[in-house]
Amino acid sequence: MSTAPQLNELGYYAVTRHPADVRVALPEARTAEALGLGSCHIGERFTVKDAAVLSGALAGCSESLGIAPSTNYQTRHPSVTATIGSTMHALTEGRFAMAFGRGMAAYWQAIGLPVVTEARLRDFFAILRRLWGGETIVDHDGPAGKWPLLRHVSGLPDGPPIGLVAVGPKTMELAGEIADFVVLHTFFSDEATTSSVAAVRRGAERAGRDPDSVRIWACLATVPDALSPEDQIRRGVGRLATYLQAYPDVLVSANGWDRSTWDAIRQSELFTDAATAGPIDASASFDTLQRIADMIPADWLDSVAKGSPQDCAKTIARQYDLGVHSVIMHGASPHEIAPVVQAYRDARPTLRRAVAANPGRFA
Repeated sequence: MSTAPQLNELGYYAVTRHPADVRVALPEARTAEALGLGSCHIGERFTVKDAAVLSGALAGCSESLGIAPSTNYQTRHPSVTATIGSTMHALTEGRFAMAFGRGMAAYWQAIGLPVVTEARLRDFFAILRRLWGGETIVDHDGPAGKWPLLRHVSGLPDGPPIGLVAVGPKTMELAGEIADFVVLHTFFSDEATTSSVAAVRRGAERAGRDPDSVRIWACLATVPDALSPEDQIRRGVGRLATYLQAYPDVLVSANGWDRSTWDAIRQSELFTDAATAGPIDASASFDTLQRIADMIPADWLDSVAKGSPQDCAKTIARQYDLGVHSVIMHGASPHEIAPVVQAYRDARPTLRRAVAANPGRFA
């Protein structure tokens, strides 16, 4: 473990490469803890990246690292999700938080699961909190689903914090209403970030909650110049192009990007051919990524932490001026961002509010 003060405001994403090699999660966590990072975030994929399994593995190889997987509410029975949460809450002695995302409607329809809506998330969050509070729920029939009996006896006084991973303003407002923390999307412009923070706070105020009670995470693609040129373009341009494959309209809208520019990109033969082959950041050649980079406006990549370790650290620190409390350094492994973390530590800004290692809590 690091002997320097822990940087609870900084986190990273585990196993971000394609294809996922989950064996790297353990050395990543050890390195992150040695660097003094506050938390590890896990984006679940339906491959070999199960959120619950990885959370348990990370808990077993760390002592101070906060752990926060992002999953989907409808992929598990509520009692199973509650069991995961309470088990991890007990195992980590309070370092665990659980986040949920909306995912892609077309994918849920294709595999026969309900599309995630605000009403369903609101209902599900209430169910989780009631189960963690020791309540037995009989004949539940609500937006999240219908169950004759929901029961979860954990013997614990409470459960972990619950968060939302959000892109659009309506989901941001919902996070302010029902969540303990929210994770903003990668490749958000400064304007998108400040608008998102305002939406979270607005949602909290409308729900009669303290808007300062919701911890807000920026998610910042971190591409230091020590990486190879191919790694740099794959994790910057390639990752952005992959998100534009998956849910372009909401990302373009959130950033206020020019829609005609995006239409020209997605209608190009280059982009459509790359998208057909699979996730662009994983499957496209270096040459293809370079050609896609020529089509993407430079300002769409302004939110990336890139350049020298000092440049990356400045971009990270700027996020706090936009209203967030914490920053996930996305797309790079802990050992790759070690110089960035040191540069950040050397010029660590004064935080508006102290935060805990648990990603869903303040200090």
